[in-house]
Amino acid sequence: MQKKTGVLFYGLCFCLIFSLSIISAQEIYLKKNVLNEKIDQLIDLGIKKKAFPGAQVIIYKKNKILLNKAYGYQTYDSLVRVDKNHLYDLASLTKILASTLAFMKLYELYNIDLDQKISKYIPLLKRSNKKNTTFRQILSHSAGWLPYIAHQNLVFKKRGGLKNRTVSHIQNKKYPIQISNSLFIHKDYSEKITRRIKKTKLTALGEYKYSGLWFFLLPKMVKNLTNLSFSEFLNFHFYKPLELERLTFLPIQHFPKNEIVPTEIDISFRKELVQGWVHDESAAMMGGISGNAGLFANAESLTPIIELLLKKGVYKEKKYLNAETLQVFTQQAYPNSNNRRGLGFDKPSLQNDLNLTYPSVLASPTSYGHSGFTGTFIWIDPQNECFIIFLSNRVYPSREYRALYDLNIRGQLLDYVIQF
Repeated sequence: MQKKTGVLFYGLCFCLIFSLSIISAQEIYLKKNVLNEKIDQLIDLGIKKKAFPGAQVIIYKKNKILLNKAYGYQTYDSLVRVDKNHLYDLASLTKILASTLAFMKLYELYNIDLDQKISKYIPLLKRSNKKNTTFRQILSHSAGWLPYIAHQNLVFKKRGGLKNRTVSHIQNKKYPIQISNSLFIHKDYSEKITRRIKKTKLTALGEYKYSGLWFFLLPKMVKNLTNLSFSEFLNFHFYKPLELERLTFLPIQHFPKNEIVPTEIDISFRKELVQGWVHDESAAMMGGISGNAGLFANAESLTPIIELLLKKGVYKEKKYLNAETLQVFTQQAYPNSNNRRGLGFDKPSLQNDLNLTYPSVLASPTSYGHSGFTGTFIWIDPQNECFIIFLSNRVYPSREYRALYDLNIRGQLLDYVIQF
């Protein structure tokens, strides 16, 4: 009798646990459906309000992809529906997914001191006003460097037309590098860009001022140290072992044009729809491969990199970076200052000019990421065990379209995944 009672007891316990697991699974299923509906409604609103004509979104939390979806069309004429395989111009996401990633590996391989002067590694700067800039300063945007140089404004004659020593409509030995459907850049123009960067003035050292200029110089540093090109270095250490099949510079050389989402109708420099060529004019004039911009990808190809970052340098049990490296680069570089930045990575801010927290009031202090001018965004939150990938072409047909910012699409997406 006692034996039967015990069997009955354990049987009841099993049934109870089984029932609870079913209820829990049902609750998660319902919550996931609600999450998907909220995201669908938010992205549809963005399309309706012309924040972007289409987008790709990946939502990840606690080892699971909760949503992986493509929305809308490549352009507002609704001719080509966005597919999960289509590539977007990542713009400044290149700064973390190429430049910072590469620099973190150099930091490990060559035991680089973050308070070392960058001129030790970039001889161009040794006799410049930037000779004392350190890696910590430049990666946290507190080195006093100017934000940007609009090189595209310097290639035209005063009376119109292109300067003979800059770009040409005809490809030849002097102009071998194609930068758009109809323009070719002078073979030495990338050197002119770096010389201009060397000569720029400095502003107040220590104050936070976002600058992209350093990232134009990083590929040369990679080449000098490793004897590999920027692309070769990234492919060897990250992109190929991670099997990122749709992440690349110069996508027009690797994919059909209709699989690459167009960005802006450029009315000032290239005089055409920019599709398959990097949107950032300076990166284009570097030949399309730059540390500042130039990467193209679909959201799915970014997922392994972002998961690697979230999981302290490990993806599928293989270590790509040391956990200590991620800790150093993703924490606030100067914690006792008003500079929110990490090293290469952006960090949450307490307030912006609209008295709103960036990127989300729910983002933890451990979180980090970056945004891109074309309408791209990645944010990783280790404390909440989640990340989001949002790719769009908000600059179509013009960079003057700013509804993406006004609607706070990206911040709301982050709220949704954290609350899940």
